[in-house]
Amino acid sequence: MSQSVDSHSDTGPPSTVPDSPREGVWAGLIGVTFVVSMALAYRPTLDSVSGVVDAVLPWLVLAGMVLAWSGRTFPTRLVGLLTAIAAWYWLIISDDRWSMLSFALYALCFIVDSTRMKVGLTLGGLVSAIWTVASLGGPVWTVLIPLFVFVAASTIAYAIHRIGRLTATQAELIRQLESTREDLATSERSRGVLEERTRLAGEIHDTLAQGFASIVLLARTGKRSATEADVTLESIEATAQENLNTARRLVESSRPDELEKASLPDALRRHLLTALPENVGGQLEVVGRPVPLPGSVETVLLRAAQEGVRNACTHAQPNRVDLTLSYLDQEVTLGVRDDGIGFSDGQIHDRGALTGGQGLATLSRRVESLSGNLKIESAEERGSILTVHLPVGS
Repeated sequence: MSQSVDSHSDTGPPSTVPDSPREGVWAGLIGVTFVVSMALAYRPTLDSVSGVVDAVLPWLVLAGMVLAWSGRTFPTRLVGLLTAIAAWYWLIISDDRWSMLSFALYALCFIVDSTRMKVGLTLGGLVSAIWTVASLGGPVWTVLIPLFVFVAASTIAYAIHRIGRLTATQAELIRQLESTREDLATSERSRGVLEERTRLAGEIHDTLAQGFASIVLLARTGKRSATEADVTLESIEATAQENLNTARRLVESSRPDELEKASLPDALRRHLLTALPENVGGQLEVVGRPVPLPGSVETVLLRAAQEGVRNACTHAQPNRVDLTLSYLDQEVTLGVRDDGIGFSDGQIHDRGALTGGQGLATLSRRVESLSGNLKIESAEERGSILTVHLPVGS
């Protein structure tokens, strides 16, 4: 029996006309069955009304079969099939050689609505009943044949129906998997864009924002003291030039300019010299043997030092700010210690109005992105220490 592959459920809308290569094969077999039946049983005689009717009925069967096969809607196909079965009924009653057509009709029964097995079973049962009635009076085996054919046809049709359903389900799962894969790829791209934006935000905060804040402070100083105007203007020019270079570096996505010109320890020493006010002392202590580190690790350590020194000088009123860079077997640590006023638990926050107040949050995200951790300890009147731990492997 033929069965269209359809993804609808048994209660869903009818399928369209079969048009797959497999259905084309079944159409050919149905046509062959009709031709064989015509060769065996068609003996037209036109000398009586019954002879004319018998001559016309095979073509009515053919017309009904064609309509059952090619109809665009289920009602149309059903009318065609019932017409073919009714005409075939009168043929097989008069000549049992027309029983050959039952095989073609069985196929059409299960094709007329491939989504509803109950329809096919009902129509197939009707064909078997007609065939059985026509076989009455003959040997027992001729009566049993319609039953056996109906059982075999129904079993094959049901198997094809289930295979079609499973195939459709599998195709839907594959479609959903591909859709999910596309969604995941889109999500990954979005996350990459977000991470890059976060990285750039951190770079801008740690470089351009800090530099512009320095320019603002220098300008305010120059406004208050006319005698220091020349020195202030020179400082503003130098800071602006450094920010311009940093902006160009960000566009080019290269390493921090400080690390391009010197090693990490040298860059930290230079930062202490340039960032600490004249009344604040400080030094860098290197523990262990300095070794080359990944560029991302050195960048985060440098930014941590810049953030820690800035926060200490801005908020803590320190006399000293010291850095400790430790090279260990599995990690590298940086500590920024000051002896300022400190703060109590629950008071840790960014207070840099000029830079947007995002320094510690940005630094924390940078450290976490490298599987490290950031720790801040302090007590009122006892200073504070910011420590960054980053894994570097053996």
